[in-house]
Amino acid sequence: MVIWYFWFKSDIATSNTRVQLLATLISVFFVMGITFGIASLVPFRPRPYLNPEINYVFLAPLNLTLSKMSSFPSDHAALFISLSTGFFFVSKKVGLIALLYTFFVIFVPRLYLGYHYPTDLLAGSLIAAPITSFFNYSVAIKRVISSRLIPFADAYPGYFYCIFFLITYQITDLFWGSREILHFLRMLYMRDLQR
Repeated sequence: MVIWYFWFKSDIATSNTRVQLLATLISVFFVMGITFGIASLVPFRPRPYLNPEINYVFLAPLNLTLSKMSSFPSDHAALFISLSTGFFFVSKKVGLIALLYTFFVIFVPRLYLGYHYPTDLLAGSLIAAPITSFFNYSVAIKRVISSRLIPFADAYPGYFYCIFFLITYQITDLFWGSREILHFLRMLYMRDLQR
């Protein structure tokens, strides 16, 4: 919602604001790709609520899908810190509010529910903040966005906003749709290898 709000806010819908928003969105894909890559390469780390040493009392029904995913690093932390960092480049006030929201609404519940260890959240944050900052500071990246993506959005708004909606929806959905497609393709590939 914040991305769409800033995109269409009349008094700041300048080229620079839109460039920063697109730089943030592009950085999110790199952040999530690196986060998922690390999660698949490092040894599997079970969620804290599955750790018998913690003796965690889980009041909600067991999330089987979450139980099969590695706890380290936190993809939630990576995504929300990436967005919060990007919002700082558009509005320091909104960036701070987004950061506080991330801490109290994303981090604290995930710790309390036993979904992540503090180091999982820290690792996700340390992946996200530098990458998104780099994309927003990079003159070369912003030049490409200004010369290619912004003119494309102006010339072909129908195509651009379809893609823009799909990207922001995937972010809202934490890329579950993309993950399921990639998982399906991986299963097909593995099946072909076994033949």
